Amino acid sequence: MQLIRQIFMRVSPKFKQTYETYLALHDVLMVREHPANLANLLATCEPNGAAIDMTTATLKRHKVAVLNAITSPDSNGPIEGVNRVIESLKRSCFGFKNQQNFFKKITA
Repeated sequence: MQLIRQIFMRVSPKFKQTYETYLALHDVLMVREHPANLANLLATCEPNGAAIDMTTATLKRHKVAVLNAITSPDSNGPIEGVNRVIESLKRSCFGFKNQQNFFKKITA
């Protein structure tokens, strides 16, 4: 796999630029580096006609929210997990005759 990637990077400068942009974005977002690194990366990204351009455009458009997300230790993951459980119960408990039974199932 690494050999194929190296060949593509030599043959296609567009692929090389796209792959390097992807790696830089991944490092900044997943490692939660300093927010200035993301701001600098987004400012220096040049469109090259690849699919990553849409990603960088979206990140630029929502830059403030993304910067807040990578600097904050808080997560909405637990709340989303509860919402998923409730939605799944709503689908599976469609035949409940009494709404109180449904609420009891949620809180159980």
